Amino acid sequence: MLMDVSDWELVGYGGKSTLEKEELLSPDRNKFLIKYPRKFKKGVSWEDITELIAAEIGTIFGMEMMKVQMVTRKGRRGCLLRNFTEEYNAIMAEEGGALLSSLVDGYHELLDTPLKGIELIDFGFNYLNKFPYWSSMKSDFIRLQLFDILIGNQDRHPFNWMLLFFSSDVKFSPVYDNGASLGFRFNDEQLLDLVTDENKMRRYINKTKVKAGIFEKKQVKAVDLLSYIRKNFADEFNESRKLLINFDVERFSAFIQSLDILSSAQKEWLLKVLPFRRKIILDWIGREAD
Repeated sequence: MLMDVSDWELVGYGGKSTLEKEELLSPDRNKFLIKYPRKFKKGVSWEDITELIAAEIGTIFGMEMMKVQMVTRKGRRGCLLRNFTEEYNAIMAEEGGALLSSLVDGYHELLDTPLKGIELIDFGFNYLNKFPYWSSMKSDFIRLQLFDILIGNQDRHPFNWMLLFFSSDVKFSPVYDNGASLGFRFNDEQLLDLVTDENKMRRYINKTKVKAGIFEKKQVKAVDLLSYIRKNFADEFNESRKLLINFDVERFSAFIQSLDILSSAQKEWLLKVLPFRRKIILDWIGREAD
């Protein structure tokens, strides 16, 4: 049974977002955000659950993730997120897009460039290289790319990562907003169709595109992004590759099996798609899974 947070104090609505959000205060006065899955005229969305699952995947992958818990509020299911600015006692937290646009000239050129493919990726990372905090966040940012490709995250735009500012330090924030991933729009019938046809699943994964934490509207092919960062950020890339090779699939599988909130089709899908995505990524980068 999910925890009910209906009696928690509502203090805001979470700002502009594609998902409905509410800012809450817990009984012990800690700050949280609750996100509800989107409602579509056609199809389904279980991105509150994929937010939870992605947080576990990121933790296994060795990343610092925003704390996520499934809850109900006034009869609605959502994912509850701990406010990490308060939790970490940061002086300030700023979204990447806001920082890039204010600290690096030419953000409109990044948005409007007609470039595509590797040229677009190169343009984006050359822009990032001008960012004053790039050297301190580079390792985390490259790891984020492999994580997003692993989960098939469709929405890592520049406003879906943050930097935390302290009195004498700046660090990459815990990773958040990971719900638009892992087949979050597929219903049970679609999931089972993919699970039972490996060729379809392979085609689905091969088409993976990401925003790379750089682009607001544009996407690039995952395989192109991997090729680029492998060539241009070899040290950071190799660190992340080792984490992917050592990813604990058994721990992930046990976690999925423990989630009563999932349908049998969703469980079957997740148990198949994550290890399969991992293998394909390792194939792309020339290293077979153990």
